[in-house]
Amino acid sequence: MKIEELLVKHILGFLNKEEERALQEWLDEDPAHVAYLRKLQLRRNYRELYRVYCEKRPQSLSVIRKFNWKRMAARAAMWVLPVILVFSLWLGLRSPEQSNEILPGSPKATLYLENGAVVELGNSKELGWIRISDDFMAADVNGRLNYHTNHKVQLNQQNTLVTPRGGEYHIILPDGTNVHLNSFSELKYPLLFDADKRVVTLSGEAYFEVAKDSKRPFIVKANGLSIRQYGTKFSVNARSPQATTVALEEGSVGVFSSKTNVQMLKVGQVAVWNETAQTVTISDKNLEPYTAWHRNRFVFENESLGKIMETLSLWYNMDVRFQDAELADLHFTGNVSRYEDINVILKGVEATVNVQCDIQNRQIRIMRKP
Repeated sequence: MKIEELLVKHILGFLNKEEERALQEWLDEDPAHVAYLRKLQLRRNYRELYRVYCEKRPQSLSVIRKFNWKRMAARAAMWVLPVILVFSLWLGLRSPEQSNEILPGSPKATLYLENGAVVELGNSKELGWIRISDDFMAADVNGRLNYHTNHKVQLNQQNTLVTPRGGEYHIILPDGTNVHLNSFSELKYPLLFDADKRVVTLSGEAYFEVAKDSKRPFIVKANGLSIRQYGTKFSVNARSPQATTVALEEGSVGVFSSKTNVQMLKVGQVAVWNETAQTVTISDKNLEPYTAWHRNRFVFENESLGKIMETLSLWYNMDVRFQDAELADLHFTGNVSRYEDINVILKGVEATVNVQCDIQNRQIRIMRKP
């Protein structure tokens, strides 16, 4: 049965146990599917529409209501499907894959292996094993990649995990470190870390929960900056060479470059690295705007509309155009789920700053209010 039919039958309360399981499996595949169903439920009063629809077809539907449901179960299968199909078309219901709606991101990434192989990763509920090398396997399930090995491997073997716009992925590195890679990002790492250090390279944005190892510091390289720690939790945003940020939530880290000395961060501090000027600025900050995305929230604190739309465009995989460049300098404060309907977020922006947001295909136009 097509997903459109399952969605309509769910809204009307017609699903049997087998269909409920099928729908739940579809919902579990992708958070965007859950957001899509919620959007359908919020957009229209489907039960009221169905009542009106029934009134328009009294002979075919009103009679059914007079019979005992158990006695009519077999006969119902003969009329429910045609009604569902007509009702689906009447409402203009389409699955998210068929529509051009702007949906939030979901687990998807591409894994590039040292031997040249390319593996597409998704949010499969079934455990899948990926052969990295003769002695190395990786388990992929629920949007999470987990490396396993019982043998030594060549130290120079490198893997690269890349997320597209509208994607994210979790990875457990061979040392046990957890990394949450945000959309439009790239992480390079070896299959086996050196005996005296653990080094990875990041472009884009990621949240790290570093496995403790007092003998081997964990080092993240990004835009000429090195972030060194032994076991801690922190977020790195390396999208801009002029403003690479490191936000420390737990433990301690040191930041340095080839031309600067090590500077230590304390919990609750943010370091901003300017690669052009070769400078690091450290200050106490509210960390939520830097780390909330890891917990599936958008938190904006007096942020420019230009930066906000850049963030949203990467997560929702959409384009943004400003009618007037000055509009990008307007500032906004807000806190919302990363899986919220984009229309709800835009309405919040419109209610806060003097702009109008129009969606055409996969592009959002930001204009001054008339």
